[in-house]
Amino acid sequence: MTSARKRLGAWYTPDDLVSTVVDHVATPEFVRARSGPGRSGWGRSLRVLDPACGDGRFLGAVEERVNAAGVACELVGVDIDPAAAGAARDRCPGAHIVHADALAHDFAGQRFDVVIGNPPFLSQMASATTRGGASARSGGPYADAAVEFLALAGELVDPCGGRVAFVLPQSILAARDAQRVRTSFDARAHMFWSWWTGERAFDAQVHTCALAFEFGSPQSPGAARLPGNWTGVVTSRHDVPSLPTLATSGCLADRATLNANFRDEYYGMVPAVGDHAAGPPLITSGLIDPGRSRWGERPVTFAKRRLQSPRIDLAALDPKMQAWAAKRLVPKVLVANQTAIIEALCDERGEFLPAVPVVGVYPGRGESLFDAGPVEPDLVWRIAAVLTSPVASAWAWHRQAGTGLSVGTIRLGPVLLGELPWPAGELDAAVIALRAGDVRGCGTATLDAYAVESPAERDTLLTWWLTAVERIDRRASAMT
Repeated sequence: MTSARKRLGAWYTPDDLVSTVVDHVATPEFVRARSGPGRSGWGRSLRVLDPACGDGRFLGAVEERVNAAGVACELVGVDIDPAAAGAARDRCPGAHIVHADALAHDFAGQRFDVVIGNPPFLSQMASATTRGGASARSGGPYADAAVEFLALAGELVDPCGGRVAFVLPQSILAARDAQRVRTSFDARAHMFWSWWTGERAFDAQVHTCALAFEFGSPQSPGAARLPGNWTGVVTSRHDVPSLPTLATSGCLADRATLNANFRDEYYGMVPAVGDHAAGPPLITSGLIDPGRSRWGERPVTFAKRRLQSPRIDLAALDPKMQAWAAKRLVPKVLVANQTAIIEALCDERGEFLPAVPVVGVYPGRGESLFDAGPVEPDLVWRIAAVLTSPVASAWAWHRQAGTGLSVGTIRLGPVLLGELPWPAGELDAAVIALRAGDVRGCGTATLDAYAVESPAERDTLLTWWLTAVERIDRRASAMT
């Protein structure tokens, strides 16, 4: 039963969350406006669709609210599970319930005042639930199936004042493969309500959010709209500060090559990793704190082995992996891939090798990976200082909120970090502080480099960031 639910994404929404979503979407004012003058006279029925209706609980709740406002409604539900479709018919006898896959169903040009529900969450990384290729509705190949349903809702809702409200996996807020769908919504609608608690709301054990959008307006359906603040659903509840106006000069990728290793490198290094007496230290994400390495201070688990001081025996690597190691034993900055703030370690002498999926930032740009050519003195330290800043962490949160495995973390990768704005000002003071192990001083000096002059904005950014730094320090003290 559980495996079938996973395959179908059949995780039903708790009644209290259903009520919360419906109360904010099917308001009496909205319902009456949609059925009132200017829309075929008084008494027009409200047309409502749930494209993954399950047992009909969203449809039933909407019908109750709409009828309470003195308006009739036409309910349409679609579900791929025949048992669920039967339960929806029992709950909503007057509804038109279709046993079908809504993503493949022909809606024959129908438009709806409200498209609402909790579409299936089907990971594209699992063989049992993948669709096996690119999205048919502008999502990327790894976009969760819920992204497909959101895009479908945008196709079926009335573009002139209709509303879409879905319970969704929180990853949709920032996932790369959902970007085109987010952009499409931003061009046609505005997010007028959201819900997020950071808790897993039901048995699917996925962090969720609820988003509600209103499309166009009866007066100006073609009006231009500003991009939506999707990640603000999370950052606002985490009290992540807004970014002030910054003085910038290009981005990190203009000054460095960024790289993260993957499966092949992981399996290639496994036979050579151990608590050896010789060989370059292996740095995992858990060994990187802001401005310093914790290698040798705390144990790590690598390839299901507990290691105190992991090293890579270069002689035990095959020729391909030996070439891999040689390219990486150079000055660089190593960045933990999933953290509450950006945690970066300056490897000035090129002594460490990065584990998977630590991000390596290699100073300089060349025609091929790591072919940097001459590198400016201290560039590796300037890169580390920029990454060890309140601006960098707040910027990353506003780009990546909702992508971490836990609600308090963000996922970092080479592409994202490469887009980090570079400060236009001098970084000498920040580098001096970071070299001395003064992380606070580094963070303060980077605010000068970004020309953050407002005392209130400086204090807000620095206080938020230092609270996270202190939390990391307390964790380190407890583990060592």
